[in-house]
Amino acid sequence: MNAQTLKNLRARADAKLVYAQIHLDLLRERGGNGGADFDRAVEESILFHLLGAKEAFLVELNAYYNCGLPAEAISPGNLRKVFSDRGAQCSELAELYKLESNPESWLAHAKQMRDHSAHVGGIPRAFHMGGEDHGKVFLRNPDTGAHVETHAPEALASWLECMRSVLEKLRASAIAANAA
Repeated sequence: MNAQTLKNLRARADAKLVYAQIHLDLLRERGGNGGADFDRAVEESILFHLLGAKEAFLVELNAYYNCGLPAEAISPGNLRKVFSDRGAQCSELAELYKLESNPESWLAHAKQMRDHSAHVGGIPRAFHMGGEDHGKVFLRNPDTGAHVETHAPEALASWLECMRSVLEKLRASAIAANAA
């Protein structure tokens, strides 16, 4: 793969991270902590773009490993099937799966919240009045009920940084595995 092809592959996932960052900056600048429509809309948008970056990375994996899936058929399950048919595993796909399936991980929380907000209802939250967390809003995983014990904008910022880090690590791994 030449440098331009690599740049083009990365463009969509990178754009999704930029869009998430723009919305995070907007939330920090103009958002409140009362769960108003503005706050909820921007938080949902951040989650949409955050998970969109992970999903765009699957397109990269399809290309790095020459899986040959058409764009509309790229999914974790279809990629796993390609590797299974080859009698191989994709360590990058396995790492994403492990992270996403750990119910206590940031990615599991983000995915559950994104899926819930896209298909069912708003992201559950806890509003703190009084005490050391006064004025903070904690997001709650709609499946497990677990509170993310960090103020919503900081939790979203942390998840965005984690996604950037994970994608960079997995990209480097996939590129190295296919350099030969």
